[in-house]
Amino acid sequence: MNGRDVDSAVLVALQRVEKLSPRRRELLLGGITLPSGLLTEEKKPALTAALGESSADFYRFLDESEAYADALAEKGIGFVTRFDDEYPDLLRETDGAPFVLFTRGNAALLKTFSLAIVGTRRPTHYGKKLASEFSAAFARAGITVVSGFARGIDACAHRACVDMGAPTVAVFGCGVDVCYPAEHRALYDGVLGAGGLFVSEYAPGSHPTPYRFPERNRIISGLCRGVVLPEAAEKSGSLITANTAVEQGRDLFVIPGNVYSPESRGTNGLLRTMPHALTVSPEDVLDYYRIKQEPAKSEEPVQFDMSETLVLDCLHDGEKHFEELLAATGLSASELATVLVDLELAGALVQTGGNHYSIC
Repeated sequence: MNGRDVDSAVLVALQRVEKLSPRRRELLLGGITLPSGLLTEEKKPALTAALGESSADFYRFLDESEAYADALAEKGIGFVTRFDDEYPDLLRETDGAPFVLFTRGNAALLKTFSLAIVGTRRPTHYGKKLASEFSAAFARAGITVVSGFARGIDACAHRACVDMGAPTVAVFGCGVDVCYPAEHRALYDGVLGAGGLFVSEYAPGSHPTPYRFPERNRIISGLCRGVVLPEAAEKSGSLITANTAVEQGRDLFVIPGNVYSPESRGTNGLLRTMPHALTVSPEDVLDYYRIKQEPAKSEEPVQFDMSETLVLDCLHDGEKHFEELLAATGLSASELATVLVDLELAGALVQTGGNHYSIC
């Protein structure tokens, strides 16, 4: 192997040692101009001592580096190191940036203008709608949407891109070949089908563990110019991403939510301390970056009859229960039920749970 290959092999071998935290890897490589410098006679004893019981794994990983790279390639998995030109520039400048990123999909997305959309795993209809609308607007504007593939807001952001056939980047807290959560298999395939990318600092085959998700959040924000929070609870993990984004010097865009909703307490709390982050539309973000949005394809306006218009007018001031709509419209229960089904099929409203309805 040439010098560059040896450097890559050292970094990948270190990355595969599961007992090494990102911080410990950083300390091991501190003061070393090139990773291969760890293998000199002068440094090797200190490296072996620092690795402890993991040293045998490290040297085995080093010996099999070429075969390992070939095996990954057969699965459509690659990697970029911090010494490669393909490594994302913004992330390279970030404290604690991973030395290796494993990739599956279109790795060229690592060098594109990107914005993250993250939030609660238990979004309301309001949060889902915001995540989808912002993602779609960014995709139309040629911006790469980055998120964490988690349930809730993350999945909504990725799905909106996939539905448009636009590429999106998912940052994993496990190996890029491990679909987590498992119920997102169709979304996983959809991301790849739309030319998207999965990226992780954890070696392929690594299973998700709780501590890895806060660690991966620094990569989500580190890849991006800014982070958008549509909806986040008071103790949402997405607040870690928001705080990390601020520490990294990234832009933060926070959308206000319902003051009575627990799933908006995190975002509303952020706005009390960072009112300048207030964001109410995708245009706010696009204007901030002076990016022109491609207009959405115009659709034929939907015509509603008198009963449907009556129901929609009642819902303009907020969500209502079936019984409230009965009283407000004067329709019979069977008439109202029929109208609600027709409006839901037309995409004009949605049942939000507990027999409540809201305009889409």
